[in-house]
Amino acid sequence: MLSSSIKISISKDGPVSVKEQLVEQIGLQIASGTLKPKDKLPSIRQLAQKLDIHHSTVTAAYNHLEEAGLLEIRQGSGVRVANRSLAGDMQKELSLETLFKQCLARAAESGLSRQQVKDFADRMLKAKAVKRILAVDRNSDFHPLLSAELAPNFKLPVEPIRCEELAQKPELLEDSLIVTSFYHLFPVQSLELDPTRFVVCTVEPGKEELEALMSLRPGSLVAIVSISPTLLKMANNMAAAMRGEEVAVRCLAKEESTEISFIMKHASLVLCDTASEAAVKAVAGKVPVKVFRLYSENTVKQIRERLEKWG
Repeated sequence: MLSSSIKISISKDGPVSVKEQLVEQIGLQIASGTLKPKDKLPSIRQLAQKLDIHHSTVTAAYNHLEEAGLLEIRQGSGVRVANRSLAGDMQKELSLETLFKQCLARAAESGLSRQQVKDFADRMLKAKAVKRILAVDRNSDFHPLLSAELAPNFKLPVEPIRCEELAQKPELLEDSLIVTSFYHLFPVQSLELDPTRFVVCTVEPGKEELEALMSLRPGSLVAIVSISPTLLKMANNMAAAMRGEEVAVRCLAKEESTEISFIMKHASLVLCDTASEAAVKAVAGKVPVKVFRLYSENTVKQIRERLEKWG
């Protein structure tokens, strides 16, 4: 069934390419859980006609998202959100007894013996205690932001790491809880993970921030402040797609304190990340400030519960 959840708005006249706008918006809707595994997206022709753009632009965007592991494109069945669940969607509601019986049945069908299953279960259940939380993200400039968001919630150290670095240090898998978003699930799944110590979380969709942006009058100025150049680019792309040239957007690094103070005299809205929140609010005055968080409270709860039960 064609997903009714997908919502795309593009600007053809702005500085951001239409392909980038499509990638950012579809990618965010997948990573936030708005678009769910196996949801069917419009065909290349349908989306091109709906947005009045060339089909090659849609093809390029879909191919990019497929390479990132977020979409599956198959002849005859169309374009769907990749099935990212490690356990399978239908097993979430099953009892422990049913799950275990299914596991034993699969093991028997694969030719494994009772002793092999027992030996493997013993090894899994005698794992070393978790010593750290590894937050996996391919963008290194997101790492300080991940630490700023997650570290205050846990006694264990939070250590951001790129997937390539984790692959080179497999020993870390023995005593770490791995946390990543759907954006990075595809490369992480290639590692030999302990599924009990692997948390895949959704990122925040930025609903409140987008609503605030859409409510601005034409001619307004929006300031976006972050410690991450990648996040600034993504936010700028999203703002361009949603409002085009109706509003002016000024992207600033947290370190540009003088420029930030000056912009506050003219801005109608400020969007910032967690790491920049204190610095922005100190000079914002009456300008509304919306703080964008990558990880929701539910994600923090997920990690905490996994540590309590499997750490």
